[in-house]
Amino acid sequence: MRNFIIGLLLTIVGIASLMLIPSKQAPAPMPWEITTMADGNIMVFDIHLGTTTYRQAQESLHIYGKTGIFTQEDKAPTVEAFFNSINLGGLSGKLVLNLAVAESQINDMLSHAAEARLQPSGAHRYVLDNRANAALIDATVIAITYIPSVRLDEEMVHHRFGEAETIELDENGGTLWSYPTIGLIIRLHDSEKSILQYHTIDFVTRT
Repeated sequence: MRNFIIGLLLTIVGIASLMLIPSKQAPAPMPWEITTMADGNIMVFDIHLGTTTYRQAQESLHIYGKTGIFTQEDKAPTVEAFFNSINLGGLSGKLVLNLAVAESQINDMLSHAAEARLQPSGAHRYVLDNRANAALIDATVIAITYIPSVRLDEEMVHHRFGEAETIELDENGGTLWSYPTIGLIIRLHDSEKSILQYHTIDFVTRT
């Protein structure tokens, strides 16, 4: 009996030890891992811009986002899904997805929106009701904004993304690194967070 109890205890300890060993996780896609697809658009974070839906993006990212409509004077309204905290391959940050939604549908959603909140940028963010959120689940992702918690510098950007086609100053003292062949613009600033913006080949003309 004593030997049986000892054997049972050893078995339990062995099982517990195996449970504590972390399983091998599939490598997460990184911001610089960009693939140009057959339609000319890119895939990044396992999201094929212009093809992947909001539903599929959430499944791929393993996290649920929040949606809203942003309006600003002299600009077309945009529908966005945002993730305030997301971890991608050990890099934490904020992620925003722009969704393709018809203008008539946006106007209908605005008429039923719960409230508008003024943003630091001067835009107004409208909180959407459950009906609007359900309607957006199969909307296509057409642009991604990624804001890593770690500030990038010029050396890091050049190493990971290569030579930019153009580097220009923006109105707030930052620099804009443009990679038009892969639909990417990176904004760097000495005292502000870095911003990476990925977009479809026709996103600029649409907004």
